[in-house]
Amino acid sequence: MRTFCIKTFGVLVTFLITQEEALPQNGLPTVGTTYGQIVGKRVTLSNPRLRPVIQYLGIPYARPPVGELRFRPPLRPKAWPGVYNCTTFGPVCPQADLQKKAGHLSPLPERARTMLKPFQDKMNEDCLYLNLYHPEDRDGSERYPLAVMVFIHGGGYTYGAGSAYDGSVLASLGNVVVVTINYRLGAFGFLSTGDASSPGNYGLLDQIAALQWVKNNIDRFHGDPSLVTLFGVDTGAAAVNLLMLTPNADGLFRRAILQSGSALASWALSTGGRRITNLLAEQIDCCKPNISKTVECLRKKPYQDIMSADIRMLGSQFFPIFGPVVDGDVIPDNPKNLMSGGGQFWTYDALLGVTESEGYMYISDLRNIEDGVSADGFKLLISDFVNQLFPNREAEITDAVAFIYTNWGEDTNKTRRSGLLRMFTEQQMGVPSIQTANLHSTGNTRTGTFFYTFNYRPTSSPTPDWVEAAHGEEIPFVFGAPLISDTIFKNMTFTKLESMLSTAIMTYWTNFAKTGSPNEPRKQETTFLHLRPNRYEDVLWKPYNSEIVGQEGDSYMYFGMRPRVPSGYRSQRVAFWKELVPKLLKPSQVVGNGNAYPTHSLNELCARLDVGRAILVGNEVVPTRAVGNQRNSPVTCFPTSQTPTADPSLQRPKVGFDMTWTPKWSSVDRRDRSRGYSSELSVVIAVGTSLLFVNVVVFAVCYHRKERKSKEKPGAHTQDKVRLKVSDVQEMIKMMEFQDATSLEADGNKTELVDSTTIKSSRLV
Repeated sequence: MRTFCIKTFGVLVTFLITQEEALPQNGLPTVGTTYGQIVGKRVTLSNPRLRPVIQYLGIPYARPPVGELRFRPPLRPKAWPGVYNCTTFGPVCPQADLQKKAGHLSPLPERARTMLKPFQDKMNEDCLYLNLYHPEDRDGSERYPLAVMVFIHGGGYTYGAGSAYDGSVLASLGNVVVVTINYRLGAFGFLSTGDASSPGNYGLLDQIAALQWVKNNIDRFHGDPSLVTLFGVDTGAAAVNLLMLTPNADGLFRRAILQSGSALASWALSTGGRRITNLLAEQIDCCKPNISKTVECLRKKPYQDIMSADIRMLGSQFFPIFGPVVDGDVIPDNPKNLMSGGGQFWTYDALLGVTESEGYMYISDLRNIEDGVSADGFKLLISDFVNQLFPNREAEITDAVAFIYTNWGEDTNKTRRSGLLRMFTEQQMGVPSIQTANLHSTGNTRTGTFFYTFNYRPTSSPTPDWVEAAHGEEIPFVFGAPLISDTIFKNMTFTKLESMLSTAIMTYWTNFAKTGSPNEPRKQETTFLHLRPNRYEDVLWKPYNSEIVGQEGDSYMYFGMRPRVPSGYRSQRVAFWKELVPKLLKPSQVVGNGNAYPTHSLNELCARLDVGRAILVGNEVVPTRAVGNQRNSPVTCFPTSQTPTADPSLQRPKVGFDMTWTPKWSSVDRRDRSRGYSSELSVVIAVGTSLLFVNVVVFAVCYHRKERKSKEKPGAHTQDKVRLKVSDVQEMIKMMEFQDATSLEADGNKTELVDSTTIKSSRLV
């Protein structure tokens, strides 16, 4: 079944298979699961103050999703005879090259690439494995069962692995069971045709399957199946948020921690749907007469072919190419609608937050960014960003955004750079997180809501000094990297104060997993690390409540070396995005979700791929191959800022659908669309030319009569005004109208006249 979980016979099979964990004489812990017995290992941490942990690595939680199981929901693993040796990590799922853009993220920094590269060297489509860490009970006094924390990694739905996050320190210090998981990524995890051929959301279904495994087996590892907390970062946090909304995960966990992610973010859901499937099929010779045959063809292709095509299709950094979709089943409806009604969303305690400089990842690759941003560059970047979110009201919203993010007291290159940093931080991360916190806390009396910001730049951070805590810089502190030296973060160095900060965060996180409150049961203390007082000892993290403004309501924890509990996270600019921008959008111009799948056959769609021309996907240009002699418009992915609703063509809906959305055009499509106005413009130009000709004729007639009368009566033109008969003018106008009608008929009556006032002068050029 796999190379890293070896079927072991000999002395191990002589041990009694039990339901509880046992430690044989050879020191290898074994435990019986519902599918067979596994053997793990005991690990002593480099910090003597931390208890040893028991690790089980590469436990199969689902059947390998290969062959006919590709693009299908996961199946339970088959039982195995003997004992599986689970002491090494399993393969990571097929994923993008770390040198390229992944989903909505910019290219990873060198340190992150170095951290993940060893795991990518071991890649296979057979990748649905989880890793489990729990503290050792050295003296038999431990009180079981323990709270369980399941981590879902981020990476734009395109790269990452659970094995890259060592849960040992968190489990040891917090006295919890930590589980990390792999799930299918890219096309393998999120290919969607919009119908039963490939509904999509397989990555989310993998996560649900892992949670089901935890529910059925975690008690054998001293965990409590009724005290499961999900926590994730980036798209992992968005996935956690989506799992809070799906009936498929009901009863599988109790609490959720969202680090820098929300289902309300523009990048949380994919809207490419069948268009992206067609593009993928065209690239690897799988365009077939119908969509089901196309999917069958894709199932038979080597995963390397699909992965390679997937990489070439990576597009806008603001929207994922492959990601979760509203399918009427796993995601029943618009996430905002599902959150607004309370319901299942309110049954979970929620802790969520962001880092202070999330937006750095969007501007880090700009040329000469260290010198700041020019006035023209500032306006251009904002215009491009706004156009991708709100193309129908680009000019108005661009002006508003540029206004609010300009430092009018000191408008310089560096202050404009700071404005862009704040804009991306707030619109892409802060506002969606605040909206999620508001929806979770408003009217909710059943569960708690807690909000935070992380604003500490590590001493070994590779970011420039003008950046505060960048995206993901809280992760080493959540997993306890400052407390030990032998982790995946070993290329970083930490101070004792950073150890204090990490201990404080882990205490809050594990407290929340145990009780739903970050303040209890364990009090903040770090005297075992150093003699300096813990700055978090007297800080009470107050619940977040959007219905109460002030210190007792919309308060949040400010993580840094000087912790505090302020209120109103960036309230002025958050209100701008929440209140003003929606008012600038007319109801008739609501941005569409791009999720209305075409009704014509896939063969026709594949035929629309332009031969030898570039395929436009977000901001990327992908060359195409020739397909016969067919030449038509290119297939384009339309990103969206609006959260989509379920499409009625799906064959497994459970709820009603909001179909009020209208199509959305990307910045590239807008240019293509302006070319579609050529017929209308021709008509307008023809009519204008005709009117001009009428005026010239009238002028000529008037002039001719004036000259004639001047000859008949010298000086008459100074005494009498020449008058043109109305009947003559009417005859000439009728003649020109007949010519115009003939011109329109010759044009094939393709279009109606358009109101020239609705066309921007820039698009007429």
